Amino acid sequence: MSAVALTDTNGLYAAVPFYQTAKNAGLKPIVGVVLDVEGPQDQRETSRYARNDGNKPSTTLVSLAMNMEGYSNLCQLVTLRHLGTTKLAQNAVSAETDGRPVTLQELAQHSRGVIALAPANYRQLRSFAPLKMTSEKAKATGNTSYQSPVTNHFSQLKEIFGDRLYIEVQHLSPGDGRTLREAERIGRELSVPLVATNNVHFLQPEEHLHHRAVNAIRTGGLLTTVAPPEITTEEAWFKPATEMQKCFSDHPEWLQATLEIAGRCNLQLELGKLIFPEFPVPDGESAFSFLWKLSFDGARKRYKPLRPEVLSRLTHELEVIEKLHLAPYFLLVWDIVEEARRRGIPAVALPGNFARVSAALGTVLRTIFERAARRLSGHRYRYLRRASR
Repeated sequence: MSAVALTDTNGLYAAVPFYQTAKNAGLKPIVGVVLDVEGPQDQRETSRYARNDGNKPSTTLVSLAMNMEGYSNLCQLVTLRHLGTTKLAQNAVSAETDGRPVTLQELAQHSRGVIALAPANYRQLRSFAPLKMTSEKAKATGNTSYQSPVTNHFSQLKEIFGDRLYIEVQHLSPGDGRTLREAERIGRELSVPLVATNNVHFLQPEEHLHHRAVNAIRTGGLLTTVAPPEITTEEAWFKPATEMQKCFSDHPEWLQATLEIAGRCNLQLELGKLIFPEFPVPDGESAFSFLWKLSFDGARKRYKPLRPEVLSRLTHELEVIEKLHLAPYFLLVWDIVEEARRRGIPAVALPGNFARVSAALGTVLRTIFERAARRLSGHRYRYLRRASR
């Protein structure tokens, strides 16, 4: 095995530790995410990509980062999945707090550098049975132009990803044969290649009991009654190449596609250095000038009159921030706290390494300026000495 992929569900939680561990083991790490996305719809309905109304079927999509652009797009899509938007909300009404499936329009906007594996599994196809019945009724009435909603869904994904789309097939239970034939039909019809994969929920076959026990605890059920979809089959273990060849002996090209995908994924994460996110500031402002303005506005509100010693201290603290290029970080923390307060969520700025650098954050976040300055000054100078080495 020369490469291995890890795909968390709706998150990239283990991406960096996995990347480092795989590199240290001499394996190529393939970073990805399993995203909830809009599922097939009746094409006669009005397309409503801009917002999910909660009644549409949803499916999953395995998305793999080919490069840094793809990784960045996966981060954007994960944000969309959880928050509903990648843009800062301006008022409480527009802020969405519940997660929802990513729309196809959003996938199209963030598809560059991403390889997509669209699953064809029995459980998901079964959930689209009402749509399939609609398709069969349309054909029975002589409507030959009507396309199956499931096929239409894969067709839309192909328009988005092009040759970066694969149909993912698995062989986890005896009933998967029918699903494989349906996947082959869709692949031939749309000229989309198939790729054989295997869900991994435990390393060895005998660990299926552990998997059941953990999920019985998670759901509050009994070991004897916990069942799919809460648990998976006994085949969801980390199979070596020989086992995969047995499962797909009739289709070696599906296994070969895994090597093709591994060759196309060449993500290089630049680790070991500080990377601060860009903070949007008003036109004509830099991150530091905007922080300067916020800090002095906050000081004027807290101190009436604004005493010379406060001005001197604040100016000095801001100079420290400018020297260390930390203005975007302070603005980001300020924005997080302001957004939390706007939503009515209690928020406290805990003293992390950079939060100790400057007492100006205390002004921006409306904390007690003098107390913070006395407490943090020693930490700041120690950090300055380290930064100057």
